[in-house]
Amino acid sequence: MWNTASDVRNYVISCVVCQVTKPSQRKPAGLMVPIYPQRPWEYGGLDHVGPLPRTPNGNAYIPIFVDHFSKWIEVSAVREAKAQVAANKFIRDVFARHGAPSYLISDRGTPFMGDLFKHIVSVLGTEHRLTTAYHPQTSATEHVNRTLKMAIRAYVGDRHTSWDKFIPQICFALRTAPHESTGLSPSMMLYGRELETPLDLITQPSCAGVDDPGVPYPECLRASLQEAHDHAWAVLSESHARQKHYYDLRRRQVSYNIGDLVRVRTHPRSDAQANFTAKLVPLYAGPYHVSQRLSAVNYCLTDVNTGLDRVCLPPVPRLEDSSTGEELDS
Repeated sequence: MWNTASDVRNYVISCVVCQVTKPSQRKPAGLMVPIYPQRPWEYGGLDHVGPLPRTPNGNAYIPIFVDHFSKWIEVSAVREAKAQVAANKFIRDVFARHGAPSYLISDRGTPFMGDLFKHIVSVLGTEHRLTTAYHPQTSATEHVNRTLKMAIRAYVGDRHTSWDKFIPQICFALRTAPHESTGLSPSMMLYGRELETPLDLITQPSCAGVDDPGVPYPECLRASLQEAHDHAWAVLSESHARQKHYYDLRRRQVSYNIGDLVRVRTHPRSDAQANFTAKLVPLYAGPYHVSQRLSAVNYCLTDVNTGLDRVCLPPVPRLEDSSTGEELDS
């Protein structure tokens, strides 16, 4: 017997069917948590582009490594997107040239989830971190992917099987162009100098004898790198603050405690042969208990019905707990 309007409200908002099928009208949960690298190749990003049209050399994929600090990229063309190929590229293109990054961030793609790749990365002294499912924006490679595909589109024209021929030229352009986040080119950030081209040698006057002859070159280089890094730290801090400000305008702050009831957005795929359409599938799954708090935006969940743990997810809307009368926050 319902005695008050509050009892009716609690009953309505406790309907599990309504909670998993009706969309939320609130801002998505979770504010931005920027990554603050302090030196080159402290944080590296990894991703794959492809499959692309197979070239005469047999290439169909592009593994991309990005330094979060200097924005330097290592890009190549490969035939397959497999764990062994990704591990070999990590050794040759990153470890052998720049040393082992402290952290390597990738999505949950099949090549990066295998034991072989994880073992190679771990042996070289790098901690492999995975982006949260359906949140690839954690890695800096997403922006590079768009820029790289745009550049390839401009080069190839209607010769879609020739894209691997232009990878070196595109990489050179990206390495020598000033980056929006730092205001400096990746080459200046990494080497303390710009990569010269034949045009530079023709149009720029010789610098011979300009530098102080009493200062050894290693000290000049060290000072140049320190100046570039100091400038980059200041600009990156401003860039991160600006990006976080505009990103957070579209998000809302939430926090969950151990034991809270939550629901998780589903990502089904339609299957015409099975007469299954994603449009008619519930928008959320649940209920789940929050079993562990990993960070400000990542949690581990446990299925209330089966007791099975779920992969770590970002903050999700609360479910009403009818036993406690906790208010719905979705």
